[in-house]
Amino acid sequence: MKTAKDSKSLKYEMTLVWDTESGGRACIRDFRPVEFDMPTEFGGRSRFPCPDEFLFSAVGGCLLTTFLYFKKKLRLNLRDLRVSVRGTVDSVGPMGYRITGIEASIVVEVDAREKIKAEKCVELAKDYCHITRSIEAGFPVKVLPNVITS
Repeated sequence: MKTAKDSKSLKYEMTLVWDTESGGRACIRDFRPVEFDMPTEFGGRSRFPCPDEFLFSAVGGCLLTTFLYFKKKLRLNLRDLRVSVRGTVDSVGPMGYRITGIEASIVVEVDAREKIKAEKCVELAKDYCHITRSIEAGFPVKVLPNVITS
């Protein structure tokens, strides 16, 4: 398996299959299929998360895993890590809806002596998260750090 170090590009493939109702399943590698649905506001049944929620989760997941990558590099002793994401989708006229912003909060809990390293990990996660870097040209992406020490 190629790693990020020895490859210039990573390619991902998945198949999405309609469930004969108002949603479907995303089949990714050998994982259990991930179900999704349309919100009731758009005629769906809201049985599962909608694609927007998965996109916002991908932003949070990228920030979290990027933070963990730098946590290991900087040998940060971590007590807890949470990323909360809030995304906004607004009506923009005849073309329907558009994502108009994402705000993510990275909450890190560490011992007081680890505070500087934790803050550095947050900054590196913000700088190196390839998903936020890729989408921020289309709409604002704000990442708020919150390092808690005890």
